[in-house]
Amino acid sequence: MVQLEQDRVARRIIAAIKEQIHSGAYQPGDRLPSTRAFAAEWGASRTTVTAAYNQLNAEGYLIIRHGARAVVAAGLERATGEAPVSTAPPRNLSAFARRLLALPPPPEQQPGKVADFRYGDLSGADFPVPAWRRASNKAILRRGARLRYGDPQGSSALRVALQGYLWRARGINCVPDQIVIVNGSQQGLDLCARLLLDPGNPFVIENPGYPLARHAFAAAGGVAVPVAVDADGLRTDALPPARLACVTPSHQFPLGSVLSATRRRSLLAWATATGAYIVEDDY
Repeated sequence: MVQLEQDRVARRIIAAIKEQIHSGAYQPGDRLPSTRAFAAEWGASRTTVTAAYNQLNAEGYLIIRHGARAVVAAGLERATGEAPVSTAPPRNLSAFARRLLALPPPPEQQPGKVADFRYGDLSGADFPVPAWRRASNKAILRRGARLRYGDPQGSSALRVALQGYLWRARGINCVPDQIVIVNGSQQGLDLCARLLLDPGNPFVIENPGYPLARHAFAAAGGVAVPVAVDADGLRTDALPPARLACVTPSHQFPLGSVLSATRRRSLLAWATATGAYIVEDDY
């Protein structure tokens, strides 16, 4: 009975790996997880996984060498013209999801170019690896007595540290409860969009400006109102009524100008008079 169950699990593993190879998820030359890791993930015995790997090796799907992880065999590339795995969106999506799918994707990296002007890339050589390793080791060794979900707003210790940093570096007076830790600027913009915009609300966006910020507000149902920028940043002399304005005053994206003090005061006056929010992307 036990042997029958092991055989059934091995057949499932074999079928799953074949499907991953045929779909292109695993390419020739890719290494599979070790039998120990695969067994832990599947809740199977290592003997069962080893038997499945050996069968795939016998059928020419994998190459197994002693002391090394199994590798997908050559010659299993998707044939030219072969229909790819369907990526059609599921049916009955929300209006938010449909708006999101209708937006253009971000530009892809183009390797081999002489100059890369894409935003957000930093030199890996500038990353403080030794300091990061020391801080990581210190944090790991200082683990609490219990492991649990943290505050959804973010680590309280981190928010306290950020409060001091924002006061020193940006002159922002706030309390830790006014700080929310996010996974990146896009998640922060998405939260702002969901909290501050209703479908149909107009929002001011710099033109030219950060396209993914525009996408976040448009996906929430907002209607973009592009406003031109010049050497002094966003043109604030004729701002239209809107629910919010998304700006990059410290370093305009992508032109690099700084919003002048006069225009900053004008922007604040506009927000006060109209009841609009200002979303500052201080990237």
